[in-house]
Amino acid sequence: MGLSFTLTAQANSCLKGQTCHHVQKSAHHQLQSNQSAHKVNRKKLYRGAGNYVVTAKRLNVRGDNLLDGRPVGQLQYGENIYVYRFSRGWAMIQFRNEVAWVSGRYLRYQPSEL
Repeated sequence: MGLSFTLTAQANSCLKGQTCHHVQKSAHHQLQSNQSAHKVNRKKLYRGAGNYVVTAKRLNVRGDNLLDGRPVGQLQYGENIYVYRFSRGWAMIQFRNEVAWVSGRYLRYQPSEL
């Protein structure tokens, strides 16, 4: 599973089987869902790619232009989502087949069961 998109801001470009690289504006990106998450402390405060659950009653979803500020939708408490990466407190997700961002403050990492 992957996500293909074009951003008009800075982002990481990750290709299958290769390390992620930082790229500049207006570039096409391919992110893979197998990027590993890393553990920050015992309270499961991860800030890497992986499965997360929404901890807010309602969580605004914003489009790829975070400076615009207008929500494009909402997630509800308990919804499970896949985060592709974090940047400055924001989590990049796929929402309605588009790149979108939510505040990472209201997400809790859910390790996948083997």
